[in-house]
Amino acid sequence: MTARRLTLLTLPALLALTIGAALLGLIATGAAAPQTLVPASPLVTWGVPVVRSLHHLGLLLAVGAGGTAVLLLPGPSRREVTSLAGARGHTVRIAAAGAALWAAASLALVPLGGLEAAGAGSGLAVWDIALSTELGRLQLTIAVIAAISAAFSAAARSTVMAAWGLAFAGIGTGFLGLAGHAGASLDHLNAVNGMAVHLVAVTVWAGGLLVIGLISPLLDQTQLAVTIGRFSPWALAAVVGLAFSGVLSAGIRMSSLAELATTGYGRIVALKALALVGLAVLGALQRRRLGDRVRFRHLAVTGGAVMALVIGASIALGRSAPPVPQEIPAVGDLRVLSLAGFLPPEEPFNPTTMFTEVQPDWVALLLAVVMAGFYIAGVVRLRRRGDQWPMLRTVLFVLGCVAFAWVMSGGAAAYGRFRFDAHMVQHMAMMMIVPPLWVMGGVVTLLSRAQSPRTDGSRGIREWVLAALHSGYARTVSSPPLAGMFFAGSLVVFYFTPLFELAMYHHLGHVLMTVHFLLSGYLFAWVLIGVDPSTRPINPVMKLVTLLVTLAFHAFFGVAVVSATWLIAENWYTDLGMYTGEQLALIQTRGGSIMWAVSEIPTVLYALVVAVQWMRSEDRRATQWDRKADRDGEAELAAYNAYLASIRGEAHPGEEPSCEESSGATPPGAEPETPDAGERRAR
Repeated sequence: MTARRLTLLTLPALLALTIGAALLGLIATGAAAPQTLVPASPLVTWGVPVVRSLHHLGLLLAVGAGGTAVLLLPGPSRREVTSLAGARGHTVRIAAAGAALWAAASLALVPLGGLEAAGAGSGLAVWDIALSTELGRLQLTIAVIAAISAAFSAAARSTVMAAWGLAFAGIGTGFLGLAGHAGASLDHLNAVNGMAVHLVAVTVWAGGLLVIGLISPLLDQTQLAVTIGRFSPWALAAVVGLAFSGVLSAGIRMSSLAELATTGYGRIVALKALALVGLAVLGALQRRRLGDRVRFRHLAVTGGAVMALVIGASIALGRSAPPVPQEIPAVGDLRVLSLAGFLPPEEPFNPTTMFTEVQPDWVALLLAVVMAGFYIAGVVRLRRRGDQWPMLRTVLFVLGCVAFAWVMSGGAAAYGRFRFDAHMVQHMAMMMIVPPLWVMGGVVTLLSRAQSPRTDGSRGIREWVLAALHSGYARTVSSPPLAGMFFAGSLVVFYFTPLFELAMYHHLGHVLMTVHFLLSGYLFAWVLIGVDPSTRPINPVMKLVTLLVTLAFHAFFGVAVVSATWLIAENWYTDLGMYTGEQLALIQTRGGSIMWAVSEIPTVLYALVVAVQWMRSEDRRATQWDRKADRDGEAELAAYNAYLASIRGEAHPGEEPSCEESSGATPPGAEPETPDAGERRAR
């Protein structure tokens, strides 16, 4: 069977299964029943599940095909493959078609959302209503991102361009976490993050499985086995992500396990859990059948059918009311809950409660554990191979993961949404504590040594990371002045513009703020004290100058915050209604003082590390000179002394060199001898 015929037979069947499961789920949960307050249009009731099924199919194809082409497919030779030919080119075209379908379906959901809000027969402008809501604007944004992904994939003539298409598809998938009930959840933070993890895991697993099945006729037995073998770790990670996000979401939306059997919503959740276990079993069987093309195809079709039913059930759950109501009335204390997503701690903010209060961000905790686990696994692989890895680097990286967990789930996170001074503690830790610890762990060096390089011309994670670090963009941004500008200049842009206030009101903005702080801090630390090999040598004097100028600006910015006569993010703190204007001004002054004072400690530590690395580099250079002299019998020194003798002989024929000249005085215009050579000659 050709790949084209297989696609024409498989995709409509899976789409029909998804739509059928979604409609049955709506009937089972009662979401299809007529509404009394705002009568729903039949176009919304029955059309939204169909459009969402198309939406999810396009998403799966965009992510699955893009990931398969960029990361999984083997190359035809030992030389690196950058062109898109054969199966890889066909796979990228599938990604482009999927992203285009995803963009069109996302755009169609915008007016359907407005029609659902307006009600049947209202005669109102559904586009205006939809775009006046955060969900409508988000859906339009996703449509734009999907269209960009489709454009990159359609125009791709190399794996680099295809990788950009995959990157935008991944960004759009993360944005989808804000849709559905997660956007107005009782535990907003964990509901949104859990939904994002769920969607990424589904697209990686189901999308990869679907696309590998579609392109299997284009691959020979060996290529198919290699592709499936590379996909297996991603599938395992997706299973873990699905299980984690499923438990997290069910815990937020259900009050007890009994509701799994007593409510329609709970029964669908239970069926999804059973299907997840079944899919995990099918995945294990696929792993054992790598050499049997027919068995693999049968297992892939079965797994695809089960996954279609699961996705349909998810669509139904997204349009059904859970047992625990998720809407929060913005009255009294619940107003704070509706804005921040959780209530502030009852204990007052002080240095002790910074370490005793906890506001768990379960996804961040999972990320910290996964990063530490992968790092330790890499170290163990090196040790088993007989290679050494400094214990200090391991300790520093793990401490960075612990610090990241505290920043995201400890007292800084518990108070950071309600007080500017607590937020500033969180900000300083994100930029000046966590990144240096990660940088000193030498992540890139560990990855390049622990991960085996590919020999078939394709690129894996190791190859893509190294290619990115040696790109022109990386060489540009890794210059000390630019790194310092990103580190310090973003303070002015973020806090003295409405960006900080937007980040407090919107979860997406808060996530982007966190990512920016971590990345800018990591770049700054990597340029100054990084132990990974850099693309070009950086003068230690330039490092010290950049450090002093940047962190001096950081301290002066703290003084500017202390001296400010206006409140930063005044609307946000006023809407919370927790403090008076005078209290907010005092809290802001404390926040500026924290920025001013705390920046001095990292400055000293950075300077010490730069100085130690500078001295070690000089010692290594001196050792290299000594080894070179031992290898060539001090030929360079002998040539230099011969040069001195020839100069002296030309000036005073037959006269012996003076003591001053023989002691190593450098003649005008000549290169001075190295300190190491002079020391050896003196000996």
